[in-house]
Amino acid sequence: MVDSKIIKSVIFVVLVFAITACADLSMYNQVPAPIGRTGEAVEYPSQPFPESAKTFPIDDQPREDEIGQSHDLSGEMPLDAQNPAVIALLDSAYQQSESGHLDIAASKLERAVRISPRDPQIWHALAKIRFQQNKYALAISLAKKSNLLSNNNKKLQRDNWLLMATCYDNLGSDDAARQARTTADRLF
Repeated sequence: MVDSKIIKSVIFVVLVFAITACADLSMYNQVPAPIGRTGEAVEYPSQPFPESAKTFPIDDQPREDEIGQSHDLSGEMPLDAQNPAVIALLDSAYQQSESGHLDIAASKLERAVRISPRDPQIWHALAKIRFQQNKYALAISLAKKSNLLSNNNKKLQRDNWLLMATCYDNLGSDDAARQARTTADRLF
């Protein structure tokens, strides 16, 4: 009779060989990433470098019928968002802010900004969230960005100036708050 220790050893060795035979060693046969500066194009012999690429100008405005409607975080104004992902993110951010999850709402709005960086309504909504988080200097900065992108939307500009005035009040800058309110009053 064969000793049980020998049988267990043989089974162990067979299992080890079976496991190593099944192992995927493809990670050792990969070509390393090219070394170069960021943004530098590297030409590979197997892939010809394209002569031109199709580009899309960022200054093109969407047509009226392509623009969807949603609400900002106050529920007052419609948002001009052509992307359904932006609309979904704004709605989700509104729900999160209503339930008190301001960090989650802010992250959703930051994602919306990355998708549609030229939408002043998103910047305003993010400024309002930062105000609610008591991040007054950041809220002022975001409201200014919204004003830069707002073109002739006087109501949005006024809302931004009033938000900035409240932030300045909370920061103890009475003169800046007064100037912001004066600017907001001139818009109507």
